[in-house]
Amino acid sequence: MLPEVGSADYKGAHTWGEVCAHLPAAVAAVREVMGFNEPEGEEQVAAYKAAVCAALDVDAAYGFSGGVGESLQSMTVGSFSVTLGQQGGQSAYEQDMQRAIRRELSGTGLLCQRLG
Repeated sequence: MLPEVGSADYKGAHTWGEVCAHLPAAVAAVREVMGFNEPEGEEQVAAYKAAVCAALDVDAAYGFSGGVGESLQSMTVGSFSVTLGQQGGQSAYEQDMQRAIRRELSGTGLLCQRLG
C-alpha cells in the first residue's frame, strides 16, 4: 500500500489547495515509473513522497494540464508562435514528468527495472 501524500509533505511553489486536486495524476505518474515496487522504510517513503511532489510541480509548470494538449506540435496565439517537438514518442510533458520522478527515486531501489 502506498503512503499518503498530504499538505505537510508538499513544499512546492503552490499551495496545497492548488495542487491537491492533481494528486491522483501525480501518484499515477510515480506508480508508472515505480512499477510494482512498494516503498519500505523511512528513506523510501520519503523518496516516494518527494517524487509525488515533484510530479505535482511538473504539472503546475505545465499549467495543471494533466498532459492536455501534450501531443500538440505547434501553437500560435496572436503573433506568438511555438513549435514543440517529441523525442522518442514522448511529449515534453511526459519527458519532464519522468525526469523529475526518476531524479527523486534514483538510488532508492524504487525504480522499475523493466525488461525488453
